[in-house]
Amino acid sequence: MKKRPLDRTKVVWRHLPPSITRAFLTEQIDSVFSGRYCWVSFRPGKSSQKRHTFSRAYIKFERLEDVTEFAGFFDGHVFVNEKGAQFKTIVEYAPFQRVPAQRLRKDSREGTLITDPEYIEFLKLLVTPVENLPSVEIQLGRREGEGSGAAEGVPIVTTPLMDYVRRKRASKSSRTRGKLKEKAGKPSAETKPSLLSKLNTKKRTSTTTE
Repeated sequence: MKKRPLDRTKVVWRHLPPSITRAFLTEQIDSVFSGRYCWVSFRPGKSSQKRHTFSRAYIKFERLEDVTEFAGFFDGHVFVNEKGAQFKTIVEYAPFQRVPAQRLRKDSREGTLITDPEYIEFLKLLVTPVENLPSVEIQLGRREGEGSGAAEGVPIVTTPLMDYVRRKRASKSSRTRGKLKEKAGKPSAETKPSLLSKLNTKKRTSTTTE
């Protein structure tokens, strides 16, 4: 059975200023009709240089008397915005009288986290002490120390980083040995004849010739 016009309790309030806010509009409604409506939907407007879109509000009242009184109070009410522009509002019956049903869907997984096997395993990992492997330098030293790491029961893991460090150390050692050999092949300052001895030799040679 369709509702008669007098049974309609949902109205639409049109031609509201584009810049009006929901908070301000609710304050205006509650100043007279607080507690006399059960549902409000606010649709903000838009303001630009080319055109304006009015704001509007849908209100569902509890009684028919409240609808009549609201229309008498706000139909033709004039709002003035911050620039002085006037907006004469209109109160009409809403074309669609029903309001959206408020369905509270409960998540079936709510409260099941504490019993989840993966979450329980994660909590165990948080309290388990983490045993970190020795650094690359330490592992290389142990490996080069004739397997001392194996004797201590610490596994030696070979990684690309360890191979890189090993090659770098070997290259550095090779360059160091080459420099030592080159230095050893040159005569030292002690084996070179001093300038004074050269002068004495030259002097003796000149005396003998005379």
